[in-house]
Amino acid sequence: MSVAYNKKYATLAEYLSLFAMTTLTAIAIYNKNISVFYILYLFWWDELLKTCFDGLKYFNKKLTLNSPKAYFKNVKTRLFFLMIYLVFIFVFFGMIMDWKSDDLVLNNFEVFLFKNSLFNLSLITFLGRELYLYFYEKNHVIGHHVLSRGIITLHLSIVLGILLWFFVAKKMNLLDSNASVLSILPFLLIKLYFEIQEIKLNQSSRLQA
Repeated sequence: MSVAYNKKYATLAEYLSLFAMTTLTAIAIYNKNISVFYILYLFWWDELLKTCFDGLKYFNKKLTLNSPKAYFKNVKTRLFFLMIYLVFIFVFFGMIMDWKSDDLVLNNFEVFLFKNSLFNLSLITFLGRELYLYFYEKNHVIGHHVLSRGIITLHLSIVLGILLWFFVAKKMNLLDSNASVLSILPFLLIKLYFEIQEIKLNQSSRLQA
């Protein structure tokens, strides 16, 4: 298989993962089996898997890196921010935001404990993508910056989530499952936009290698 063909399949793997995540999220929205915590926790896991595999690439493919120290510093910094995000996402979005809805809080705990099948399937698609890219990138390693588009997505989603909770749920008393389902759409659109931009950037980087 040619190098150009490999590069094409690497990009395809990223698009297929994004498509699968979008489809599974749409099914969760249709079934009203989703919350703001669900979507933010899903985004968080996406970035955590990317970061963990960046770490594996550092230890196993260090010779292919232009600047190993800078690369590993990015990995450690990303992990630090992700741990902070996790606490905030769990406490605020998993409990405080949906505190008045027992059903939503229960669903959030099921997601957190990996008892939601749609959420778990989404994670499997992320893992499959990272495994494929890990074994594909033999002589050219693509890492993720501290301010990658995925991290920006997570940060913007947290800010947007707080605003939605304050102006929509808090002010208009819409703390129910229907309001929660409708509020997912802006997060999904942000994810799609920035993820597509990141895939295009990765594709450009592969073509230049």
